[in-house]
Amino acid sequence: MAIDPELLDQSASVGARAVVLALLTEATDAAVRAGDASDEEALHDFRVALRRLRSTLRAWRPTLGSSLRDRDLRRIRDAARATNAARDAEVLESWVSEVTEQLAGPHRHAADWLTARLEHRRRHLLGQGVAGSVEEFLHRAPRLARRLAAEDPAVESEPFGLSLASLLRTQAEALVEALALASSPPDAARVHRARIEGKRLRYLLEPLRDTPGLEANAAVKVLKRMQDALGALNDARVASAELGSTRVEAAAERVRGGAEVGPGLRPGLLALERLAHARAASLLAAVERDYLADGGSSVLGPALAVAEALDERGREHAPEHPTRRYLLSRMPQEATSDEAIEMEMGWLPGVHPRECFGVVRGPGGVKYFRRVHDGARMRGPDQPVGPDAFEAYWPLTEGRRIHKRCRTLPGAWRIDEYLDRPLVLAVREGTPSEAPAWLEPWVVREVTGERAYRDESLALRRPRRRPDAASEPRT
Repeated sequence: MAIDPELLDQSASVGARAVVLALLTEATDAAVRAGDASDEEALHDFRVALRRLRSTLRAWRPTLGSSLRDRDLRRIRDAARATNAARDAEVLESWVSEVTEQLAGPHRHAADWLTARLEHRRRHLLGQGVAGSVEEFLHRAPRLARRLAAEDPAVESEPFGLSLASLLRTQAEALVEALALASSPPDAARVHRARIEGKRLRYLLEPLRDTPGLEANAAVKVLKRMQDALGALNDARVASAELGSTRVEAAAERVRGGAEVGPGLRPGLLALERLAHARAASLLAAVERDYLADGGSSVLGPALAVAEALDERGREHAPEHPTRRYLLSRMPQEATSDEAIEMEMGWLPGVHPRECFGVVRGPGGVKYFRRVHDGARMRGPDQPVGPDAFEAYWPLTEGRRIHKRCRTLPGAWRIDEYLDRPLVLAVREGTPSEAPAWLEPWVVREVTGERAYRDESLALRRPRRRPDAASEPRT
């Protein structure tokens, strides 16, 4: 699929719904094909369509609101998992056929036996689990499509392109972390985790292919090459494990059948297992050389360039004086002695426009308020509320909260120290302004255009709690 470039300038809600509805249609078409036994690519295409759909739904979940439910994601996940065993049998069957000629003559009987066994298993799995999953998906997909299409698309005013740029950066960071874990020391199981994070980044980029000025095609290609390399390594690991289990099963069959004493299938299966181990070791060395050694910079560069191009396009449609935000390494010395207020805010689930309730504690006492967001902007000033109203709504915001200490400094700058997670931001509202000299030693980077650093986005992410953070507001 490829999106209309004008969609990037529309709201994030409109863009996200357009993308996921298109992917849902593609998955439905693939499911219909999966019921045709003569279509050799049907199972593969259905699996890919499900993964792409689920990954995209997860990424845009905060924007999709109440139109996407937990059980929607679970059903798509279960449908994809139901195809795993059939796909693994198919891949191993293909590999065994390829390497049979490398085996000594006496060992080829084991390869033929295993190929027939895998073919029987694959057909059995396709006839049961996969068929049921396809039927269930085709039954549920229209309901999800109606909810996604019927939801008010005007709930998010931030441009789709800016929101997508923020998601790309967040997912790129997840890939970097996964590659770092996989390389210390090189570990094939952790490489599989990095492969998943790489897929998620590629799925975000794919709708942008052929969009002028973004160069997304190049980013997709390098991620696809990495995915193929990491996928081949995972297949080799699965083959090694499967061959080990098959040796045990073959021995058990001989015992049950009362066969005469002799080598039987074991030498041939051992020969196949050695080939699989050697293949996995060679592939791991190649992955370490091509992707782990440089921390993934060869694949991240093009993806981050797309994010920057999206930011540039989004800035053309942004407010004239956006709120400036800078990510800080820690609290600046100039801010530690200033008078501060504490603020807790919690967002209601499934409400459009976005609605939050909060409490401020400071020298002026305790104040409660209600705030309404229309996308990236507030809809009017904060509305004072009484403690009774606050107490009625606050429990509904569980899991969607932030807790921060705010200090106002000269030059209209504010330092937000988050007490429920290790995060410090410097914020300036209104007129554009570069970071002052006294702030520069603590600046990590500017995050003005990144949605992930807005309070509502932070509230939707599970925080790493600090020892002094309270679970409920102090009234």
